[in-house]
Amino acid sequence: MIAPREVEQVDIAPSIASLLGFSFPCDGEVVDEIVMYANGCNRAVLAIVDSLGFEEYLSNREGFSFISFMESQGLLFKCLSYSKRTTPSIASILCGLKLEKHGIERTEDAYIRRVKCLPEVAYEEGLRVVVVMEEYGALSFQGLVSSVKPVRDRPEVLEFDEEASRQAVEAMKELDPNLLVVHFRSLDVLGFVPTSIEMVDRSLRTIAENLVGEATFFVVGDHPPHDREDEEHVALIVSKLRLRLNA
Repeated sequence: MIAPREVEQVDIAPSIASLLGFSFPCDGEVVDEIVMYANGCNRAVLAIVDSLGFEEYLSNREGFSFISFMESQGLLFKCLSYSKRTTPSIASILCGLKLEKHGIERTEDAYIRRVKCLPEVAYEEGLRVVVVMEEYGALSFQGLVSSVKPVRDRPEVLEFDEEASRQAVEAMKELDPNLLVVHFRSLDVLGFVPTSIEMVDRSLRTIAENLVGEATFFVVGDHPPHDREDEEHVALIVSKLRLRLNA
């Protein structure tokens, strides 16, 4: 196997912006390989999968049947993350900035820090943008994007991911967004066990099967698992998918 190319989380936002047709100045750089692969596709799905460490993804490829299918059709990157916590990691992905620049350590910081993020700028560029995530985090995007789909936090994390998937599909049918951002949490809470792996994989497949048209699908971890202090990289899979994948 050829060693995957290494990129950083801050490279994701400018790369998505480039394939959507605008520039996004930040700490990261456009990954030309991604833009060339997307080849003019003007829709993107950014699925942030909590705790999808790079080594864990490789070790569980067989369980992630759909994600590994996307990898086989697309690109796999070893992606450097900067934090072991969810909120600052997601902020780095969406803002293209490291923590010391975006300063978003807790969800409440997103309400007071005025750092431009990819979904907000995409909306300002006239694109249709939807954010689907945990309620408190999602509502920080209210008025900054086309639509916010808050998912109520609950003790049963599998139900959370199932609801996030349902809300994402609903948003695609309603708006046909140019950019859809969705966050899944099962792996972070339950670890890499069959039920959480199956839920995440099935949720991503459900979104793909309901695409309104061609889209470039980004699946990325926010941080490695909390018990892996030695790991700094997450998986990034990029795959161009078309309407009715299962048809």
